[in-house]
Amino acid sequence: MTKEAEKKLWAEFDDIASKSENEDVQSIVRAIKLHAEVMSLRLGALEAIANISAKHPTK
Repeated sequence: MTKEAEKKLWAEFDDIASKSENEDVQSIVRAIKLHAEVMSLRLGALEAIANISAKHPTK
């Protein structure tokens, strides 16, 4: 996913949260967004490790 696509995705979460008048819904949307951001970071880190491992295989 490109950085621009990622920015649009996060903006969609913010847009959905801002359209709701219900604070509980806003909190849930923000929690889902936070979870998605954390998972994105963790998957990115795993991908980086996999790329490094592929370039330097252990013997």
